Amino acid sequence: MVLWPTPAHLFPFIPLAWALRAGGHEVVFMSHPSIGEAVVSSGMPFKPMCSEAEMPTPAGPAAPWPREREEMDRITDALGVPESDRGRWNVVAAGFLPSMWDFTPFQGSPDDPMPAMDGMVAFFRHWRPDLVVWDPCVPGAAVGARAVGAAQARLSGTDFNGWFLDRYAQLAARPGNGGVPNPFVETVRAMAEKYDVPIDHDTLYGQWTIDHVPMGMNFPVDTRRIAMRWIPYTAQTTLPDWLYPVRRPRIAVSLGMSVRQYLPSADWGFVAVLLGALSDLDVEVVATLNDRQLRSVGKLGSNIRVAEFLPLDQLMLTCALLIHHGGIGTMATAGHAGVPQLVVGPGSTTVAGYRLWSVAGEYVTSFGAGEILDFTDRSVASVRDQVMTVLKDPSYAAGAARLRSDLMVAPSPTDLVPTLEKLTLDG
Repeated sequence: MVLWPTPAHLFPFIPLAWALRAGGHEVVFMSHPSIGEAVVSSGMPFKPMCSEAEMPTPAGPAAPWPREREEMDRITDALGVPESDRGRWNVVAAGFLPSMWDFTPFQGSPDDPMPAMDGMVAFFRHWRPDLVVWDPCVPGAAVGARAVGAAQARLSGTDFNGWFLDRYAQLAARPGNGGVPNPFVETVRAMAEKYDVPIDHDTLYGQWTIDHVPMGMNFPVDTRRIAMRWIPYTAQTTLPDWLYPVRRPRIAVSLGMSVRQYLPSADWGFVAVLLGALSDLDVEVVATLNDRQLRSVGKLGSNIRVAEFLPLDQLMLTCALLIHHGGIGTMATAGHAGVPQLVVGPGSTTVAGYRLWSVAGEYVTSFGAGEILDFTDRSVASVRDQVMTVLKDPSYAAGAARLRSDLMVAPSPTDLVPTLEKLTLDG
């Protein structure tokens, strides 16, 4: 299992890894050494691709990459990407693709240094995997798998990368766009040429895609989709004494660990309005926020407890409402527990101009399991009224139960193991 080195990318892999281990298979994780401790704390073996000295910890979407970003802007303009597509397009062009370039150089040469990918392939040649399951932000793993004759598959949530590839193909087929390069091809070309691997559909999309979000949260993509149920998993800590018993309705606030780690310029000003609205209500509030997210906040209400980190899967079992940023894992963990949700929307943080809350928010509201919490020109009183409506109106709890049922339709990771065995053996 090959992943981009951040816990938010690791956690979706762990339930599948344990299912495979329980089914009698050997599993090992590979990534940059910075994620090693988090992997082994889950009980899984870890092999670093390279040393810290050979490759610094990737900065993800926050990395500058000035030449590469300028070329992406040129490609976007040359293709004539419609304004209606720019949001989704920029999630990949300005976020996911730059996250890949530490591993595989954009428009690079086979002679360019690729210490992480070279280390991965060297280990593959010794360990001889039958199947490589890879993170969409490390497409070089597909190249490495094919270089040693292994089957390979992506493990993906909402498939922005697949949508981007499909949309590129449609735009490139227009008259006059034939010479515009494919950014994904340009991202893996150097490695593919080095290891003599063709850049075709299987290399770019995987032989198949293990999809751990329901269809209502995904885009139609030209890939063989293998549905898998989302199983909540996060790093665990000793549970605090105050978690139980729950004496008043409990509201949790979680605004994304990855957002605060990889988007240093994010504007958290709306948090002051949010916590102001929650202060002094007859509820208990648990806000998993750090100092930067709380910078705009004055004195906290006596009913608000700040815990920089708490396992969300455990916290959700005690909550009547979750207010969150629209992350897939956050939404699905609340959904799995049947908890109504308020997804922070306009007036909050965006990623590369994309409405971070869009996909999760639309999914939640489609079941009547919650609402979008719009911070555009909102007062403390109006936010408070919306919070109390979703908390107290039983229709939202009924919607949350419907959402949970939808999440439970897909096979569990354990149920999926025989399918993966067959697909791997069939090549």
